[in-house]
Amino acid sequence: MTIDTKLEEVRERIRNAGQQYGRKETADDFLKITYAELYEDAPDGTVPERDAWVKRQAKYRQAVERKADAYAEWKTTEQFLKLLFAEVEVWRSQNATNRMTDRAHR
Repeated sequence: MTIDTKLEEVRERIRNAGQQYGRKETADDFLKITYAELYEDAPDGTVPERDAWVKRQAKYRQAVERKADAYAEWKTTEQFLKLLFAEVEVWRSQNATNRMTDRAHR
């Protein structure tokens, strides 16, 4: 794989990275807001009873899934970028070695 091919792959991936990061960063707040809204609607009872009621609601489970998806999506992109940086370093090292070898044979 050439460095140009790898860079093109990065360009494709990076287009959505900002949105992914934004979803990850706001996922906690969205979950807290959803919890607070549902807690207000919870039937009267003790705090643990109201907490349990909130966590049984579909809207809360959807918010939890949204957070999990946002974190997984961002982590995948983050790992891809780390792997890419490692591959670029290997490519640079190989090219530097090849240049040294070429000079040695002159």
